[in-house]
Amino acid sequence: MSVPYHRLPRVDARWRWWRPLVALAFLAGWYLVSQIVLTIAYLVPIGATQGAAGLSGFQEDLTSGALDPTDPLILSLTLVSLVVLLPGVLLAVKIARVGPAGTLSSTRFRVRWRWTLWCLLPTLVIAVPMFLLQTWGMFTFDGGFGWDHDAIGQSTVPPGMLTLTIVMVLLLVPFQGAAEEYVFRGFIVQTIASWIPVRVVGVVLAVAVSTVVFAAGHIANGYNVWGILDVGSFGLVAAVIVLRTGGMEATVLQHAFNNIMIFVVQAPGWSKVDLDSSNSTPESFVVSFATSLAFWGMIELFARWRKLDRRFPGQEAPRFRGTPPVWAGGRQWTRPGGTGWSLAPARVTGTAGTASSEDPSTDAGADSAPAGDSASARDSAPAGDSASGVARRP
Repeated sequence: MSVPYHRLPRVDARWRWWRPLVALAFLAGWYLVSQIVLTIAYLVPIGATQGAAGLSGFQEDLTSGALDPTDPLILSLTLVSLVVLLPGVLLAVKIARVGPAGTLSSTRFRVRWRWTLWCLLPTLVIAVPMFLLQTWGMFTFDGGFGWDHDAIGQSTVPPGMLTLTIVMVLLLVPFQGAAEEYVFRGFIVQTIASWIPVRVVGVVLAVAVSTVVFAAGHIANGYNVWGILDVGSFGLVAAVIVLRTGGMEATVLQHAFNNIMIFVVQAPGWSKVDLDSSNSTPESFVVSFATSLAFWGMIELFARWRKLDRRFPGQEAPRFRGTPPVWAGGRQWTRPGGTGWSLAPARVTGTAGTASSEDPSTDAGADSAPAGDSASARDSAPAGDSASGVARRP
């Protein structure tokens, strides 16, 4: 028996339906406070050096919706405001006790770095044709290979600022992509799928909600209909890849490389090139969707070839009523190769906590521990623990 990625929170005995709501509230508060801190950190220096006019222009650029990749100040604030979601969602899951640390990462409860390296190959295979498509018509071979300035014009960004922008993109975009993946394809998918007992319904609804929310989040950036469909198709395929591979590694790489290419190509600010990437077309939507499907296909082939561990090799936690007993804690239930609750003590009397304290089976259920559990955990289990037994197994 094994547990898929979208049901990983149910491996932890402390999981309750309300814990994801606590995590969501913490994440919302974290995001709000971080945006206030970032805004102050940017506005104070601008006001001190450029005065009221600089502050007014900066606020107009922020509220315009469209992201200007040629302005390192606006670009850095936009990226950092998203990067802060990554530590925020990881802390939210930990503080709310939605599951063990690393629940969002993969079925191994951590980043599978070896698998990540393998995912680089299909990512680069897709990145090369995508880069050629995005730069089609921007190069010339007349007099040697170089930029076709007759078609794209001249760069409007000074070399020093261009270098700073590219370095900033390379450093921040991977974390920005990871933050969005962990929130939309990780937290949202696992939360909804863990709430619904019918697994097929749960996973379909989870993917649908995460895709719609992800696409809707880009409306404020001024995307047209085809742009929203483009973003939505990307999110849909990414969610499927996460479920099929049991982790975030492949989609984080895909997301990061996609955004890096967009920002780097637009960073020079070519005078004859429209920098507004929000105005998509039906053709670009078809190409983007096709490349996402091709990436999924290559990831599937690599996962089968490498015999990827797509599911957690254990069981979901028994359902306790009240506080889980002492023996229910610890990594012995969630570590790879662990028992996965298959050796958890069972109650023959039925629902946990319903037996009277005079029933000897109550104490027996509380003091008995699974094979491999530490003696200290067994001895520290209180005799009168009201949740010492197992209600039922999922």
